[in-house]
Amino acid sequence: MGTGAQIPLEPFGIRYDTASQPASLSSRLRAWQLRDSRNIQVAVVYGFLLKGWTGPGIDVQEDQVRLNFPVETVEQLERQVLMGLHGMYQVVTQAPLPRRLYLDAGGSVPAIYCVRTGRIASSAHMLFGQKEYQDRFIADRYERLVAQEGHGWISGTLTAHADAVRLLPNHYLDLERLSAHRYWPHYPDFQVQMPLETAAQTIAAAIRGYVEACAREHTILITATAGFDSRILIAAARNVADRVSFVTFGQLGDGLDQYMAARMAQGLNLRHTLEPIIPADHQEQKRWDAYVGHCVREINRLIHPTLSAVSGDLMLTGMYGETGRSRLYRQDTDTINNQPATASFIVSRLTLPLDSELLRNIEKWLDPIRTLPRSAVLDLAFNELKFASWAMGQAPVQKAMKWSLMPFAQYQVQQAFMSVPPAVKGTSALFDRIGEILWPEAMSFPINRYGDWRDRFGKLAKITNREAWVRYLRDRRAGHKRAA
Repeated sequence: MGTGAQIPLEPFGIRYDTASQPASLSSRLRAWQLRDSRNIQVAVVYGFLLKGWTGPGIDVQEDQVRLNFPVETVEQLERQVLMGLHGMYQVVTQAPLPRRLYLDAGGSVPAIYCVRTGRIASSAHMLFGQKEYQDRFIADRYERLVAQEGHGWISGTLTAHADAVRLLPNHYLDLERLSAHRYWPHYPDFQVQMPLETAAQTIAAAIRGYVEACAREHTILITATAGFDSRILIAAARNVADRVSFVTFGQLGDGLDQYMAARMAQGLNLRHTLEPIIPADHQEQKRWDAYVGHCVREINRLIHPTLSAVSGDLMLTGMYGETGRSRLYRQDTDTINNQPATASFIVSRLTLPLDSELLRNIEKWLDPIRTLPRSAVLDLAFNELKFASWAMGQAPVQKAMKWSLMPFAQYQVQQAFMSVPPAVKGTSALFDRIGEILWPEAMSFPINRYGDWRDRFGKLAKITNREAWVRYLRDRRAGHKRAA
């Protein structure tokens, strides 16, 4: 049985009743005045910040973020300040700068805005009262893109409610006109030609610095699985392993993740626990649907009470590592940049249905970046069109139960991921080198496999999974259309 939906659970996030008033924050989130070297307040930062991992000239204090340089343009704030803040936050700029709302690199604190009222919140549940929530609900969109998909999500800037628009990472919201605009990656200096070693050293330093700052400042857990992203986080914790706990959900005998995590913990002398799964009851599942604004349905809907049993201040996860492994073009790294991206190609590689409304939305998303190499477009698509809505769409309920941070969701990490040529980056070459820099012994254990006869059964399970087959065929559909 679950923990019972009658237990109060405050949704995680931020709400602005009007764009000109201070934000309403969920518990433990805070506000900082952002002041430059002239002592001019140019913005307010809402959320949670790491004090010990910041960019040059940035000092996170008790209630202020102090800069040792002047901020004279909003472009300077984007390049020098947003790139150097880490944690989970939103930034609201003010005069003398244009009034804008920015998310962190991963959209850790989601934002949805109502084009009718100007209200902004982290989910439709926080944005609307109960009656307005029902009145604006677009049942047909929900049915097509979520319910019929099994594990589905509403991608792009779409939500399950009329005139409620999702703000995506790497975009800002113009608070005067209530319109969103891309500001990252910075033009025209973005290129796909970074040497693998340069990228690996940059990424290793960034992730290690992030993890070590978390361990110094908080009691943290790192999720341990058999996968690549988890392995890099484990390797990044080498110097602070005695201050970190590692957790895997499930029990020995459940599968590969539990087996390999326990094996690594023993071999690397890590403090590791297996956390039994706690299923959600019917009321808890209904609450989960409401808190995510009926925009996504995922396995967490059925097991999210498990997080209530996890100790520690923060949990670090491997979200946003996929772009370092050529996730959406792993089968054609040599040729992916031979042609420009199209909306239908992007949708197919995301394994989404070729829904006409979704395609129109992604066409608009694609317009400002059509001249980028197709690999970079697909990297942005994974982060913005999947993670920002699928993963971060779950934040209002998941982070209400346990805060989580994402060391891969740093601008310098994502810039390096995207800048290595796909044929050089491959599906493991860049990650192998990052892990070798951080902790070679941690990389000696098999990735995503047992290393014995049991690996054959994992492939069989995928072959017999209908949803996996549907998504596989959608993924391959893009390649066939290109060939035709």
